[in-house]
Amino acid sequence: MSTAMPASSGLRTPLPHELPVEVVERKGVGHPDTLADGIAELASIRYSRHCLDTVGAVLHHNLDKVAVFGGRAAFSDTDGVYDRPLRVVFGGRISTSFAGQELPVREILEHAAVDHLRTALPGFDRAQLEVRHETTNSSKFSHWFAPRSLDDLPERPSPFSNDTAYLVGSAPRTVTEAVALLAEAWFRRHAWAGSDIKALAVRNGATWTVTVCVPALAGYLNSSAQFAEAVTSAASELTDLLAQRLPGRVSVLCNTRDSRIGPISGQYFTLSGSAVDYGEDGLVGRGNARTGVISGAHLAGNEATFGKNPAYHVGKVGGWLADTAAHAVATEFGPCRIALLWRNGARYDEPASVEITTVNPAPLGPVEELVRATLSRTDWMADLLTGRYLPAVAPVDELLAALERAVR
Repeated sequence: MSTAMPASSGLRTPLPHELPVEVVERKGVGHPDTLADGIAELASIRYSRHCLDTVGAVLHHNLDKVAVFGGRAAFSDTDGVYDRPLRVVFGGRISTSFAGQELPVREILEHAAVDHLRTALPGFDRAQLEVRHETTNSSKFSHWFAPRSLDDLPERPSPFSNDTAYLVGSAPRTVTEAVALLAEAWFRRHAWAGSDIKALAVRNGATWTVTVCVPALAGYLNSSAQFAEAVTSAASELTDLLAQRLPGRVSVLCNTRDSRIGPISGQYFTLSGSAVDYGEDGLVGRGNARTGVISGAHLAGNEATFGKNPAYHVGKVGGWLADTAAHAVATEFGPCRIALLWRNGARYDEPASVEITTVNPAPLGPVEELVRATLSRTDWMADLLTGRYLPAVAPVDELLAALERAVR
């Protein structure tokens, strides 16, 4: 394992905390891309649990190819009705049998789609939904997706990377990341707000500008003026809240496109709470990273996490190891980045390279020991199956506490 830890004062790629300008985006839980991520992740979790319960191991699957195709709702000024359904299409590959016995794959995937959408869309019961299955069990290995026994799962004795991949973990969250997440949670508290909330937080020096797009839910607001008043009031409260906690100037802008007074149907008005009502589509991997945000200041890995096999897939396991190592190092030595490279077929405790970057000067030996200790762990499955990477809105109090820690 090669290790490189540039000195804090040397030439290296800076961490987001150190940049003069930082831009962070959050696609809310109701955004079509986030819906696809969540459906894929929950489907993988449900399938994995079923496999563990019935055959004693997670069978081969990659459900990271979910697409959410928007429906169409015809709107009046205060209401609407679907005339074309929202469609969830499952792609990817999955084992549909074990030892000749069929597995209830369709039922597991469909229930996962419905359950996640019901959680993520406050107006789910007003939407129409179709679920389509385009998964396959094709492989150049005849029993890869149709195992005869557990012996057909070569990763069981010692999990290994199934691809060559570069995974990056950073910790802790930056102030700007916490602000973006808080913006979504703040508006989501209101009964009138949908869940397809997009927040873009920009830090320029010690000045934060937060732009938020918030939909209205049918049945809660009756006029354009009422919508504008609700959005303006919530934005003003959030501005005051952030101004009390951030060491600089703050401004919050909302629904900047809706600058003219007109019928509410001309604004961001929804039945489900999401732009899927207008035909917007979503795909796994086009939205938030494992961290829950999109941050150009972080070095990007090359893997989408959601829906990948938690037993061995490098996009899931490697991400967990990078995140866990970064958290361990940050707890002891402050903000850091851990970048890991695995080659196809490598054991997870034997990456091809490890790059360690810290904001504060830190002794290489103890830092490397923390990373090596993390890479020797094999307990990722239990954590992943609890839904660690499922898209969710954290409570406001929890996010405020994280913001205060980041400011310190």
